[in-house]
Amino acid sequence: MSWFLILLIGLGVVLLFIEIALLPGFGAAGIPGVALIIAGIGLVWIQFGLKTTLIYASTTIVLTIPVAILGLWLLPRTGLGKSFILHIAANRADGFQAPPSDLVNLVGKSGKSVTPLRPAGAALINNQRIDVVTLGDYIGPEVNVEVILVEGNRVVVRSL
Repeated sequence: MSWFLILLIGLGVVLLFIEIALLPGFGAAGIPGVALIIAGIGLVWIQFGLKTTLIYASTTIVLTIPVAILGLWLLPRTGLGKSFILHIAANRADGFQAPPSDLVNLVGKSGKSVTPLRPAGAALINNQRIDVVTLGDYIGPEVNVEVILVEGNRVVVRSL
């Protein structure tokens, strides 16, 4: 019966460690892990008393954490662990592209809105039609605008 109780507490610690290290959020493995730890400690306390409970709990935690760390280190090196890890890079040859570098040079430049910007639309800046957004303001067509920020493909303008 004592090995079962140690296993119960140890399994709870492993589930809690998996929840912290691998799974996002709290619940899938964390709640059962906490429940198993509380159940194991409670059963030891009922059967053997407080002193033995503290010994069981501390011994189990001290032995389980290194085993869990070793398991998490070995997991990515196994076939099952490799199936959880994405090994694909976003290459230009595969069709992935970084934002054009000429957009960065637009900060501070002015132009004219081609379409209504509510808040997204198009503007003519440096004789190029560019998709732009405002900071939430409505800007009508044919209004002078200035580029205030470029974040990736997002060009932010304000009216002049």
